[in-house]
Amino acid sequence: MKWRYPLVAFDLDGTLAQGAEFVWSLLHEGFGVDAERRAWARDAFFARQITYREWFATDLELLAAQGATRQGMLELFRRVTPTPGAREVLHQLRQEGRKLAILSGSVDLLLEHLFPGFAFDHVLINRLRFAADGTIAGGVPTAFDLERKADGLAELARREGLALAQCAFLGDHENDLAVLRAAGLGIAFNPRTPRVVAAADAAITELDLRLALPLLR
Repeated sequence: MKWRYPLVAFDLDGTLAQGAEFVWSLLHEGFGVDAERRAWARDAFFARQITYREWFATDLELLAAQGATRQGMLELFRRVTPTPGAREVLHQLRQEGRKLAILSGSVDLLLEHLFPGFAFDHVLINRLRFAADGTIAGGVPTAFDLERKADGLAELARREGLALAQCAFLGDHENDLAVLRAAGLGIAFNPRTPRVVAAADAAITELDLRLALPLLR
């Protein structure tokens, strides 16, 4: 069968994962970072005074200063769980031959924690690096967060030789607005604000990802 949406991309925090609205807030609050400097970096980014890469580097510096480690992060991630139905949906779409992608401003360690061994076709996400002792050794920021998520979906379409109209995206928050509008099918899953619903083609308010399957047919 030739599917209308051969590529399906997912946000992570709040869409495939529950228990933390934003993983960065979970990490910063869990390790007790300098709240003023954290707020400065966030505000400076949105004021276009620093780049996303600089914001990312500041976040890592703040976490490292508080002794954050890989194991410590995993301990915090214990409160984050896959969305009900997420594993079933991913395996069903995989069996159908769809291309599956993560398009998120979250972190790769959380994805690995939640879905160990599951091979997504594409993963556009922030990547963390750790030293042998588990301390933070740097990372690689995603080029596709916030308003650039739409560019990320366009890049995924290009890689697969598809039109954007053949790509679906599921997201929950206002950092997903642009990509929900750009996708051939934008699904607001457990939407956080009315603007997310307005940007999407369909909305699912129940916390069960299996409800997305009929929309993806």
